[in-house]
Amino acid sequence: MFNKTDPSYFDGPWSFEKTEHAVLGLCKIIDRYAHKLTLEDLQNDPRCARIPDLSLDRVQEVIAAVEAKLWRGAKFFENEVIYHTGPHHDDIMLGLMPFINRQLRTPTNQVHFAIMTSGYHSVTDEFLQKALEDTLDYLHQGRIQMVLYPDFFERGYRFKQEKDIHHYLDNVARKNPDEMRRGFCHRILRDAVGLWGLKSVADVEARFTTEIENLKAGNPNSPELQKLKGEIREFEEELVWAYAGTALDHIHHLRLGLYESKSEVPEPVEGPTNNEPALRRAQGPWSPNRQRDVEPILNQLRALKPTVITVAIDSEGQGPNTHYKVMQSIAEAVRLWGEEADLSKLRIFGYRNVWSTFHPAEANVYVPVSLNAFAVFEKAFKDSYLTQYKAEFPNPDFDGPFSELAEHIWVKNYKDIQFILGKNFFYESDHPLIRATHGLIFLKEMDAKGFVALAEEMKQKIG
Repeated sequence: MFNKTDPSYFDGPWSFEKTEHAVLGLCKIIDRYAHKLTLEDLQNDPRCARIPDLSLDRVQEVIAAVEAKLWRGAKFFENEVIYHTGPHHDDIMLGLMPFINRQLRTPTNQVHFAIMTSGYHSVTDEFLQKALEDTLDYLHQGRIQMVLYPDFFERGYRFKQEKDIHHYLDNVARKNPDEMRRGFCHRILRDAVGLWGLKSVADVEARFTTEIENLKAGNPNSPELQKLKGEIREFEEELVWAYAGTALDHIHHLRLGLYESKSEVPEPVEGPTNNEPALRRAQGPWSPNRQRDVEPILNQLRALKPTVITVAIDSEGQGPNTHYKVMQSIAEAVRLWGEEADLSKLRIFGYRNVWSTFHPAEANVYVPVSLNAFAVFEKAFKDSYLTQYKAEFPNPDFDGPFSELAEHIWVKNYKDIQFILGKNFFYESDHPLIRATHGLIFLKEMDAKGFVALAEEMKQKIG
């Protein structure tokens, strides 16, 4: 919310967004619903007093605009090709899952997920060590039978990843954590055989024993271990969207090389980066590397031809800077795609999750979240993101799982909008989705030109 002394609020031309800021701010300050505000209330507030042609009509305009945003978020998608993007594994879920689950229920939609980085930094050595030890235990118990197939170590390990997911989720339903773990260890073994070119059970035992000892000793991770950590995160992402039946060929792990910079200032890992080194600032605005960062995204846009794209649009310094860099890479890919295709009907939804939030006036789409959606979200996060229930890079302002922080944000969003629409707007609604609403997700919908312009504006602010 704008501060009373913030010159950006008082200077420059007035906008309807400033009116929305002012009215909601007044409602919260005096703890009064918008429809109960008086003209005197508006005149006595230093922000509302600056609204042009001040009258109670301006409040009604804000109420109407907020209601329109809510109905926009309640619309169902049909016959769309939807390309959800996330900087890291779990970013899409934490920002959008209730929005996405409705899209997945409609078979006319083609829904794709593209995760831009490997996310291996988020997997602790302790987690990987336990995973390798458990895999060896299951192997020694004779409970990983796929190694008995004659072609497993030559080519068989590359197949049936869908079966691993199905096995895991079957046992989520059966409440059998041992079999869930066995399904997870199946995937660990497949990935390890491919990484190290293992040719027998003896090779597996020797390699896993060596890596377990290296992890216990605290030795630096080899590139292969880093990749294995990234593949664990990829399995987690596949699990969460398989809850709604998403096939593996609709989940894309791009593994952009944002962690591989050899410059003086390495690319950031996950976690907050608000205290950015001065040297990076001195280098000026960051621009994506076309071959490394942009071309893989551009090629997917050309192939999939999405009609809807979602993008995390955190500014640099708001959260992990990888979010900002991925956004700039996607914006450049969209700009280049626009030079060869008509993007006039493309819709882009900017989202935020646990690192930063939209003010209600910044967003133009409010997605209703029901208690059913809360329950699915919480269970899917706990069952799927094994590495993140106790995050390696927790939010410094919240002690708990990221899923709980996301829910806290959605509830706060809902409470803010209740100030404008009133509590009775929701529980008296004729629409079951609105009646069931107990949280809201704020999104910013843009066209292609608007999104590219926003990314450029963010870049210029850094320079």
